[in-house]
Amino acid sequence: MNSLENIMRYSISKAEAAVPLGPAVKRHLPIAAGMAVLALSSVQANGAPAPLNNLNPNQRSVDAAIGSCSSYYSDLESDSPAVCQASFSDIQSLTPDQVLGLGNSITRLDGGRNPVPYDYYSNNQTSRLGGGSGDADFPPLNFWTKVDSGFGAHDNTALNVAGFKYDNHNFMAGVDYRISDSWVSGAVFNYRHSNAAFNAGRGETLGDSYTGMLYTSYFVTEAFHLDATASYGGHEFETTRNITLGGVSSAAKAKPNADQYSFSWGGGYDWHHKALSIAPYARGEYTALNIDGYAESGSVAAVRFGKQNIESLISTVGVQTAYTFSFPWGVLIPQLRGEWHHQFLDGRRSVTGSFIADGSGSTFSMVNDAPTRDYYTFGAEVSTVLPGGVSAFLAYETLQSYRHVESNRLMLGGRLEF
Repeated sequence: MNSLENIMRYSISKAEAAVPLGPAVKRHLPIAAGMAVLALSSVQANGAPAPLNNLNPNQRSVDAAIGSCSSYYSDLESDSPAVCQASFSDIQSLTPDQVLGLGNSITRLDGGRNPVPYDYYSNNQTSRLGGGSGDADFPPLNFWTKVDSGFGAHDNTALNVAGFKYDNHNFMAGVDYRISDSWVSGAVFNYRHSNAAFNAGRGETLGDSYTGMLYTSYFVTEAFHLDATASYGGHEFETTRNITLGGVSSAAKAKPNADQYSFSWGGGYDWHHKALSIAPYARGEYTALNIDGYAESGSVAAVRFGKQNIESLISTVGVQTAYTFSFPWGVLIPQLRGEWHHQFLDGRRSVTGSFIADGSGSTFSMVNDAPTRDYYTFGAEVSTVLPGGVSAFLAYETLQSYRHVESNRLMLGGRLEF
């Protein structure tokens, strides 16, 4: 049922409530309304395009739910909720496609791109080949920290108009221990704060996450190493959707929660010639993200959403090159890196929703865009190792060839050895 027919049916119910109508008139009103709909549809077909043709599939799903709600209350000869009286011009504002951003920001903007902690161990090994401050033995206990900030945008698409600009900020603190000359293991805590502001003032999503990770790296030879990580964490979101219904603005708010676990595994080979190193590597990363169902409040068009279960499996093949410069005060290591990522699992997903004020039981579905299967990241970094077991690095990374997404990251970190 489209919005035009909704309006006709609602007008009939109002007319019946306002003016006592005889049985014969009541029988013929629906027939007359149907003829009017057909006539107007014919005019639209021969002239201006039909309104439904201007809606994407998510908006049509919401429009159908509003139509079912209107019919339900009309059949009961009862006043319908305000959301079931929505006009065609309200449909875009009522369509809650912002909900899809909860999963996209985690599995797509960051998928496969998180630098694993054992890179620190590998970098320290590389610095030692350059001499200088790296000539000391690698101490068994190491503490390190890293902060990074990401920023970018996700464009509107034909399927979802909930494009957004985002920024996120991570703080990581870790400790690792050298079990033997070839084996190091450690643990890390990660706190992340994120903000996504939707286009056209449609609201925002704030997020805080807390993650714990265990990691290990084993050098089979001086050049060939195997690596693995396992992590678990929770996400706390605060969502705001700005809605306009019948010219009246309101804000639907909610605080959904999610949990996430990930595993990664991989290996690499570090080839050295004097101060030059070239290190090809590959890894796989599996992530499962479970977002609880939740209900909004604060608006007559608030929505109750079903849960989301998202799986991601990403392979990464990359190469890193570095050159070590030795100075009396320490070593300086500029690096360049390029990676190719392939997504195997993540695909289109559907999130079910219903208007809380609608007692008819009508539901609608929000469907996201298909992911980009192959994309790339490129980065540049400079690190230094100083006397006394102190090292630091500064890095920049950019995401390329991911449809509708612009993403960049700036990273700063340090390590203290004991």
